This record gives sequence, structure tokens and C-alpha cells, in this order.
Amino acid sequence: MAHRIREAMRVTGLVPMGGSGGVVEADETFIGRKDGTIKRRGHGHKNAILSLVDRNSGQVRSFHVEGTSAADIVPIIKANVAKETAIMTDEGGHYSKLGEHFASHESVSHKADEYVRGTVHTNTVEGFYSVFKRGMKGVYQHCSERHLHRYLGEFDFRYSNRVRLGVDDVERTERAILGIVGKRLTYRTANI
Repeated sequence: MAHRIREAMRVTGLVPMGGSGGVVEADETFIGRKDGTIKRRGHGHKNAILSLVDRNSGQVRSFHVEGTSAADIVPIIKANVAKETAIMTDEGGHYSKLGEHFASHESVSHKADEYVRGTVHTNTVEGFYSVFKRGMKGVYQHCSERHLHRYLGEFDFRYSNRVRLGVDDVERTERAILGIVGKRLTYRTANI
């Protein structure tokens, strides 16, 4: 039943984020363990997640990605962010060519202990990851890779419909219920 509720919260068919004068932060994080891998040092055995946060609207979109190469990440960013947008990232090499596709691309260098330079930062998306990881580790404790997209949908919905954006409990509940329209989750199918 909980997965059906999460499916109702998952938003689809969205317009591009940002726009003229807009700022979108992009960053990736790692959580859990990929199916069929053993735990080892680093993050190679963990699930990679890419999140995009629109600073102006407060909306977030998260994606379970295969890896953190430019081939994995750049197409998702291009499909979800308007070309007129300013992109903010960290120093990751996979972001190096984003300036060719968007109005501007600025980055901070965490390796050089730089986290904010004027309006250039990824603190908003890092704040989202803080809430997401606290919820995943503290509330759910385990999530299989095949259901990760549903949990991401839930946390995206909760972040994008929070009190700070003027959405109270009643309105948030109504939006979740409206998300049921056109969706069907039958648990015992091959394409879960």
C-alpha cells in the first residue's frame, strides 16, 4: 500500500525547470547498495542519485542514475532544465560542458574548501540531500534498488510541497490524492 501512495506522489510530465533569470542547482549523492554488489570502500557499490533544485520555485527532481559520468548525467539535466537557466554545480568534471547548453554555468570547489562564492553554491540541493538521507536512514532504514525511484518521488513531493512554499497539510494531501489519476500500481508484475 505504501508504494501505491508513493506512486501517487511521483510527479510526471513536468515542464523544464528554471527559465530566464532562473537558477538550478545540480548535484549527486550515493545511498544504499546496488543489487548484486558487495560493500567496499568508496561509493562504487552504492546507488547514484542526481537531484536538481530550482532556487526560485523551490521544486526538486531526483533521478536514480547508473553512474556519475557526463553520459549519465548531462542528458537528464538537458531534458529537465530550460536553456535560459543558470546552472550551479560543484567541481565535478562531468559538469564541465554544461556552459555550452545553458545561459551560464558556475561551480564551487569543495576540494579547495570553497562552498559559497557570492550566489554560487550548491547548498540548497545539499540541504535536500540532508533531509532525504535522514529520512532514508532514520525512517525506512532499507530500500531495495528496484524501489528507489518511488522513495525519491516521495521525498521530491514532500520537499516541493512543504510549508515554506505555502502548502499546508490539507493542500499537500489533496495534491497527493490528485496524483492517483492515471496511475496504477499492481505489485505482482514484472515491471515493478
